[in-house]
Amino acid sequence: MSRLLMATPTAIRNNRLNSCIYITRQLAAKTPSKPTSPPKCTMTEPPKLKHGYFPSGGTHAVFSDLPKPEGDFMTAWHAKNSKYNMVLISGILALVGTIALSISSGLPSLNATVPDYPYTEDEMEEFAREEERRQAEKEEREQRKMDILEAKELKVRRRKAKEAMAREVELMQKDIDEGVSDQEMSELVRLTQEREEFESWEKEEIKRIDEKEKERNKLKQEREKMQKENQAQRDKERKQREKA
Repeated sequence: MSRLLMATPTAIRNNRLNSCIYITRQLAAKTPSKPTSPPKCTMTEPPKLKHGYFPSGGTHAVFSDLPKPEGDFMTAWHAKNSKYNMVLISGILALVGTIALSISSGLPSLNATVPDYPYTEDEMEEFAREEERRQAEKEEREQRKMDILEAKELKVRRRKAKEAMAREVELMQKDIDEGVSDQEMSELVRLTQEREEFESWEKEEIKRIDEKEKERNKLKQEREKMQKENQAQRDKERKQREKA
């Protein structure tokens, strides 16, 4: 009796396990299995090149790294040449058409001649005044250039005369104190003559410069007077044109 009681729980557990297995098999038989799809093909991207490296794996290019030509060369060359020929023919036709249109429509001829601009009287007067002003400026520039050259020459000759005068004074003082030799005496005479010649030349040069300045002032006054008269004449003619 005790053995029967001890075996009862084990039998019950075995029966429950068998029931679970049976139910699982029945459910699996009733549930339709889903069709399994084939695995997708994943495209593996080529590894990115490191900076400074070539496809061959080195830091210097080799023949294996050169691009490989693909396709027919002659086919690509003929296609590109046909395109360029069409562009050239289109440009020539456009040029010929433009020239023909310009000739037939009465446009200005292709002789590159510039017609005379119809300037007004006021514009012509303005041009005349501008030309006078430019001429006066040109003359003033030339006069200033001549004055600078003359002043430079006078300055150089005065400096040389001053140096010669110092030597002359030295020889004269030596002649008074202890006497001079024949060579020094001839030098003293020469320096005296050069000093006298320079003094006379300096007087004439200063006189010439003053006369030249007076003549310039006189010409300037005459030019200003003439400009005023011309301006008055232009004003008078303008008034007459306005009245007409």
